Amino acid sequence: MKLDLNCIKNLAENIEKYGLNEVSVESDGVKVILKREKPGQPYQQSERTGRFEGESGSGATDPVPAEEAISDVKETEGETINAPMTGTFYRAPAPGSPPFVAAGQEVLEGATLCILEAMKLMNEVKAPGNCKIVKILAEDGQIVRKGDKLFAVKK
Repeated sequence: MKLDLNCIKNLAENIEKYGLNEVSVESDGVKVILKREKPGQPYQQSERTGRFEGESGSGATDPVPAEEAISDVKETEGETINAPMTGTFYRAPAPGSPPFVAAGQEVLEGATLCILEAMKLMNEVKAPGNCKIVKILAEDGQIVRKGDKLFAVKK
């Protein structure tokens, strides 16, 4: 592959199109790394999460008792947040860290719910709107396919 201006433009368009944080390509000893920067944030990413250092927490509120979360499952059949791409599902930003969200927790729009690792890139899955996490449907470390249900939610 020849790394010319058209190739680099294509890579940049794919970052936006697929919601990626970073794309890296190497050819003939030339390496190009394109990263999406969030305005007003430092441009250093942590190794495992792909999150920018200095970025505030997940935007999640305190969890709700498990009994209430279980009763909500019946009320929310059909409302889910699905995987936007194929990758490995991670509930927490790093091994041993607390998960981004728990069942019964209310989250704000844009809050990080999990990470999907695809091709060595850590991609955050964010809440599409304010909602309550009723049930986590994927297992930590499990490979999920695009469209797989990750979370049952109540809006």
